[in-house]
Amino acid sequence: MKLGIQGGQEVMQTTHTQDVARHYTRRHEQRGELFGKQPFANYGYWTRSGMTMEQAAEALTLLVASAAGLSAQDRVLDVGCGYGAGAVACLRHFQPASIVGIDVTELRLDYGRGYVREQGFADRIDLRLGDATRMEFGDASFDKLVSVECAFHFDTRADFLREAARVLRPGGTLALTDLIPRRGVDPSVYLQGATAVGTGVCLDNRDNAYDADVYAGHLRAAGFTALRIESIVDWTRIPFIDAFERAGLQLQGERAAEVSRSVARLRGLIDAGEDYVLVVARKA
Repeated sequence: MKLGIQGGQEVMQTTHTQDVARHYTRRHEQRGELFGKQPFANYGYWTRSGMTMEQAAEALTLLVASAAGLSAQDRVLDVGCGYGAGAVACLRHFQPASIVGIDVTELRLDYGRGYVREQGFADRIDLRLGDATRMEFGDASFDKLVSVECAFHFDTRADFLREAARVLRPGGTLALTDLIPRRGVDPSVYLQGATAVGTGVCLDNRDNAYDADVYAGHLRAAGFTALRIESIVDWTRIPFIDAFERAGLQLQGERAAEVSRSVARLRGLIDAGEDYVLVVARKA
């Protein structure tokens, strides 16, 4: 277990959480220009032909924010905020009162704070080091909680959902996107200890590998109601893979080979039964 700093105090990180931070620290140098000027890092929501990765990534962020019902006066928590691009996009489009973002990767947060300052939002967006399963915030601190494409990393997701319910006010909304197995799929088919292309880190988390029915049970146990779990894989990972493959064709050498391996890995996961879902729920 490694010590990190959260809220000015030292906290413990699980080995898996350390691996997640290590993966995204290494991935930082491999981003290139795929997402344009906005520092996104998601599969995107591909709603029309001809979209760039940057446009699709912003569209996914806004889909989650819309599902959460972000509006003026909301206090918003962005869990797994990465570089802060999502927080900036949400503030521009929905004008909530404030957004606090937490993430376990210090390098991303350092970069993100600079990006937030450049966009002129440092007074309303606060990016902090924090663990999704042990948040420093008091009970009922937020009106909305969003999390784009990272809850499958949390150690564990069930612990995160309990914390999410705690920090949301009664009637507050949780909205996120996540990766889970389809119903009837044995996750051991694709959770075989493979390491991520380009980082050498294994991100498998078997404790989070369950289908939508089990997911709904965890949400209810945490205190959520009005559940919605919807597959959107045809609008997210599948078109992303095609776009990523096209981008790789413009590259050369080891970077081109790396993209090719990543494309093959992602296609293999989908073929094995991994799904991409939008999850929305309300705190009772």
